Amino acid sequence: MITDLIFEFAERTPDKTAVVYNGQPLSYRSFAANIALARGYFASRGVVGPGLAVLVIANMLDFWVVSLALRSLGLTTIAVQSVPAFDELDPPAARCVVASAAEALAGLEARCAARGLELLQVSLAGETALWPNDIAPPERMGGHIQQTSGTTGVRKKVLIDPSFETPFMRRRGEGIGVVQGSVVSVFAFGGGTGVGYNSAISTWLVGATVVIDENRAPHLALLQPGITHAMVTPDLLGQILAAPATAFPRSGIMQLSVTGGSITQAQIEQAKARITPHVFNRIASSETSTWANTALEDPEDRRWHRLIPGLQVQIVDEFDRPVKTGEMGQVRISAADGPTGYLDDEEATKAFFKDGYFYPGDLAVMREDGRMALQGRVTDVINLKGHKFTPAPIEDRLREALGVSGVCLFSMQDEAGEEQLHAMIETPSPLDPAALGDALRREVHGFAGIMVRFTPVLPRNIMGKVVRREVVAMALAARRPEEQGHQGGGGP
Repeated sequence: MITDLIFEFAERTPDKTAVVYNGQPLSYRSFAANIALARGYFASRGVVGPGLAVLVIANMLDFWVVSLALRSLGLTTIAVQSVPAFDELDPPAARCVVASAAEALAGLEARCAARGLELLQVSLAGETALWPNDIAPPERMGGHIQQTSGTTGVRKKVLIDPSFETPFMRRRGEGIGVVQGSVVSVFAFGGGTGVGYNSAISTWLVGATVVIDENRAPHLALLQPGITHAMVTPDLLGQILAAPATAFPRSGIMQLSVTGGSITQAQIEQAKARITPHVFNRIASSETSTWANTALEDPEDRRWHRLIPGLQVQIVDEFDRPVKTGEMGQVRISAADGPTGYLDDEEATKAFFKDGYFYPGDLAVMREDGRMALQGRVTDVINLKGHKFTPAPIEDRLREALGVSGVCLFSMQDEAGEEQLHAMIETPSPLDPAALGDALRREVHGFAGIMVRFTPVLPRNIMGKVVRREVVAMALAARRPEEQGHQGGGGP
């Protein structure tokens, strides 16, 4: 159990930094002492044993202290960071809701009362620390529930159970090279996300240091000396690169892992020039953690991913038979030693977990050397008058060619009921018509034309991925006669 290991490190390496929160270090001794105080708070109020605790805590350091304390007392936790997020949550029957007394969360008390839930507003002042030897351990340690990013339309719940958490998280850390001397920046990724939770837990499992930075400009996290690993999405990377050239130093040792989407070659070059020469493209999911990690050294590395050694990843057809090398199929990943379904969602479990594998919904092809190229998602396939294609590779090339932050392709019926190809381009101002036309003719052909619309911001989920269904809704709501049409020709 992760809390037990933190207490062990507090004895073995008490002065080692466990957390750096907004630039302020906290040793393993102090981190463990705060967890012990939180354990004392809950135990004195009878909050021990099985049950679910919903944590509505914005401060990430407070979240970790409270969550680890509750789990060590036998409760399972789930995290949200605001009252609106609490409203959206549909958890199983909860034993209590936990908030921080230092945070003003208007309306939370009334919402808990309406649901018949006990609200605990935690303050550790004056509490008595409860260390491991002060109380018998629970019959069963508590787990933690992550919520998926909602790419498919529903934020499914993934239970990280203590029965498999340690090997599951160790594999995650080993896959990207986290060791005891590592300093891992998770920026402001919350404990309800896979990248925020998994990165922190896999770091503390080996007694290393987690850097958390929130409620301020993200590039300030890079001022922390000695960072060895940092986790960003393409959107977050864009925010960091928008900072002034002298805002943070360039590191010679940091491994910068980009996850949650593809990045342009221009972003890679800027990241290497300004942040670190060691930039990686990482593919992961809450259900399986990291399953590919590729150093971006050559142009082909953006497309062809290196799978994590020892993890079984296959590409299969619609009958779940492995396809031949070079053929496109659906990715599946071994679910051994990890989650085998979604919490309280039998339908989604049947759709994404089968025969010991997790199916993330990605289409891909495998090369002779074992490297894999993603071809978009099963649910994103566009069917235009019987012609099917995956838009993701085309979107990436258009984004690169046009120098914009996002492109989303989709089909939609016109007023005559005919399917038509559309593109929503994320840019603060319209692009040069000639350059736009050239790029579209080069990348999007085989169709009568394409309708183009510009938007300053594309809708994205918490991981920065474009939410295609919301883009379609935007286009439907904003239809107007002055849409631009561009003609194409040839075949895709």
